[in-house]
This record gives sequence, structure tokens and C-alpha cells, in this order.
Amino acid sequence: MRHRLVSILLAAGAVAVWGCATDHSLTAARMQAGQGRLAVQLVDDPTALDSIASVNIFVVRVDARVRVADSTAADSAVDGDGDFDDRGRDFEHDHRDSTTWVTIASPNKLINILELQHGDTALLDSTVLDSIKFRSIRIIIDPSQSNVTLKDGTVLTATSTPGVEFFSRGRFGVLVDLDNDVDVQPGKTTTLTLDFRLGDSITLKGHSIGHDGLVIRAIVRGHCH
Repeated sequence: MRHRLVSILLAAGAVAVWGCATDHSLTAARMQAGQGRLAVQLVDDPTALDSIASVNIFVVRVDARVRVADSTAADSAVDGDGDFDDRGRDFEHDHRDSTTWVTIASPNKLINILELQHGDTALLDSTVLDSIKFRSIRIIIDPSQSNVTLKDGTVLTATSTPGVEFFSRGRFGVLVDLDNDVDVQPGKTTTLTLDFRLGDSITLKGHSIGHDGLVIRAIVRGHCH
């Protein structure tokens, strides 16, 4: 979001500079009665991330299913351990063709997403599956075990004041925006990389983190190779 904002501002700045270059009288003109001067400037404004030391998200599990899902389906039946856990055994035909969510990873741990901003990765799980192609992935997050720590040491949670406002007070499922299908092929290792877009997911709830807290609307993209 921050980079996107800078791009927009740069485009506007380019127009302003072009206008000044074609009319030198614009900056040198003196104000007449009833006139005011408009100054255009560019700034890289600090974001919520500049005050944050860690963003700790508790990832319960990662589920997959064969059929394409929407955000509503991804956030349904998130409690428990998933509809069906077939790791290490063959899928039955009805599971291949159903909308059943299959648990493919169960990290059940707190992960500091901020540490992963510079290309580092955190392995959530590794498992053996029969050959199959998944078209939908969801991540189950538990806000009650998640928190954000500010650089001054303040810890924000879902129940603190100020706090962190999540998508839901209980566990919720985040639909992953997949670039391609997750194709598990015989004799090959398939790697699914989940990119938690922290800069796009976290925003100020008001004017100040210390006073108003934060809002987290998780945006996750996925790529399989």
C-alpha cells in the first residue's frame, strides 16, 4: 500500500513539474488581490509498520480443497481440526470431487510475520499426499493468540485497549489468492509459498497506534512451484 501510494504521488508530481517547466511565471508570479498560492510537495509518509516491532499471528492450520472457493466458504467451519485430514494416506474419490477442506499443514504456532519481509521463509509443515490438484487454499488464524508489539514495548491484542481489531473475534479462515493450482505430482516435491501481504493487511484504526490501535485484514497470496 505504501509503495502504491508513492507511485500515485510521483505521477501527480510529474504533472506539476511539467506544468512549471512550460510556464516559468507560475512559481515567480506574485499574488494579486483575491489570489492565493498553491504549493505541491512530495513525501514518503510513515506507515503503521514504522512503529511496530513484531506482528505475531497464530496460524492454526492450512487447508486445501479441490473445488474453487470464495471468501465465505473459506471462513466456514473453521473450528476443530478441519473437515478431513488425509495426510499420509490415499484420497477417496468422493473427497477428490467434494468441497471438503483437507488439512495440509498444522503449524499451530505463533509466527512473527514482520521477520519474513526480507525474503526469509518459515516452514509451516511438510507432508506426503497422493497426486491431486488443489484449487483453493485457506489459512486458519486465531486472533485470541495473536498480538502486535510496538517498538516502545506496548503489546496490542484483540482484547487490549488500544488493541488489534481482526476480521473476527474467534478463529477465522483467510482465502489465499492463488497464482496457480497446487499440483501434487507423483515422485515430485511441490512447494506452496504463502505470502502474507503485511503492508496491505495492517492499517491504523484512527490517527495514532498508541491511542486507537490497529486493524488487521489479512491478505495472503500463494504461488506453487
